[in-house]
Amino acid sequence: MRGIVKTYRGRKILNEVSCDFVPGLTLLVGPSGAGKSTLLRLVATAERPNRGSIEWNGEPLPGARSKLRQALGYAPQAVDLPDDLTAREFAMHMAALKGLDLAAADLQFAALTERIGLHADINNPIATFSGGMRRRLIFAQAMLGAPRLIALDEPTAELDRETAERVGAVILERAAEAIVIMTTHLADQLAPRAVDVLRIDNGLLASSRGGGGEEAA
Repeated sequence: MRGIVKTYRGRKILNEVSCDFVPGLTLLVGPSGAGKSTLLRLVATAERPNRGSIEWNGEPLPGARSKLRQALGYAPQAVDLPDDLTAREFAMHMAALKGLDLAAADLQFAALTERIGLHADINNPIATFSGGMRRRLIFAQAMLGAPRLIALDEPTAELDRETAERVGAVILERAAEAIVIMTTHLADQLAPRAVDVLRIDNGLLASSRGGGGEEAA
């Protein structure tokens, strides 16, 4: 990201933000409303900046948008799930949209949901799911296809401690190979395993990379 400016109703949410994301876990921290979710939506190409440029593997967007999306796994903080589908049907729908082999995706979904304590409910309608179950489903679909760029907005919210730790273990495993950018209330626990911690406040971004709180924007 280079010189990113994002405004809503005349208010600058992100102000001249520049940063590079590298393989490993990057944590986004900052006060509520600081722009963390906005930054993740920009990473996921769900929104466009008002000013500035975004590149994927050296190629600028929008030209590289399709390549980025093919490599992307995105779990937003809030999403309207189709209550009339089962969790498995929804996951396979998302796998089809990603262009994944459905048989392989089905096996991966089963393994993922087993690890995060959701497997017993995957054939139940989403309408019967609690908030924590929905959160785990959103997380599981984001991880399908072993994406190389993963954007996670509070994936451990509404989860009990044991389940949150299970989800965290999956995230750390993927961070060994992929770029993982995440907001979470478990930031303090995960910070020692992160390659970077980016703090957003008043539209500005500061990085802890290099141990000096380097100003990135």
